[in-house]
Amino acid sequence: MVNKQNWNKEFSQEAYDLTQPEIGLRLITTIDKRGWPHITMISSNRAKTSKQIVWGQFTEGISKKNILTNPKQGMFFMNADMPFKFVQAKADYDYYLKGGEDCERFSRGPLFRYMTYVNIHTSYYNDVIAVTNVRNLGLFGIIKGFITDLLAVGGARNKEAEKKIPEFGYSMFNQMTSVKVLSYIQEDGYPVIIPCFGLRAPDRSKLIFPLSQYKDELLSIPENTRIAIFVVVSQDLELTNMQINGTFTGFKKVRGFRYGFIEIDEIYNSMPPLNGLIYPNLESRPKISVFPPLRA
Repeated sequence: MVNKQNWNKEFSQEAYDLTQPEIGLRLITTIDKRGWPHITMISSNRAKTSKQIVWGQFTEGISKKNILTNPKQGMFFMNADMPFKFVQAKADYDYYLKGGEDCERFSRGPLFRYMTYVNIHTSYYNDVIAVTNVRNLGLFGIIKGFITDLLAVGGARNKEAEKKIPEFGYSMFNQMTSVKVLSYIQEDGYPVIIPCFGLRAPDRSKLIFPLSQYKDELLSIPENTRIAIFVVVSQDLELTNMQINGTFTGFKKVRGFRYGFIEIDEIYNSMPPLNGLIYPNLESRPKISVFPPLRA
């Protein structure tokens, strides 16, 4: 087992096997029309062969629209039990099918078998461009990042900062047990998803992350790059998540520790039943309660 990001042209048997369990974290980064990365959690997602990935749809969302205009995707597969392991992949969208054996398989899995009002109705097929070996998500790096955050995050806090992140999102980003990843588009035009459990919100206007894990990969992010950040919390058998888009403004020292800074540009609610932008607030017409008299 290695912790280095080596890219292969197809899934190894070990990497393929990691994508097969029904329960696990499955993330996809697509690219919107502006060229920004967008992360979506799609649990119905697995390697169909060593060179093909299939994922299923049961709700409407941005990711399904994005791949029709830009087929390039970044993917992330992580198991649900310790010791935690993950696989990163890059893929091109190829075609979709309404119904069929893969929709049936996803719909009969533990997540959907008892949901008679929701089924996987469309399967999207994707060609593997590159995939890593299975990598360890070491607890030492997570603990190191948490300790670093306890010592340093307060130094990046601005009490006068704009309150962009809602209270529940601010709480999620600052929980030790929440899962956090970030994604950006690399020079080859494909997004990559990097675990970043040490990422925190020092205030409600920005996010910061230490270099306690995957240092070389994080240091490779160019300044002024558009970043997508995804946080998910599991509580009482329910998953709560949020997606943020921001601008990476570079690294700064905070109380002696080096942190990457991300200024928040947009916040997206990716949870059903209503997906959509929650920051900045969308302009809406005021409610009309007084009407002019009708003319004869």
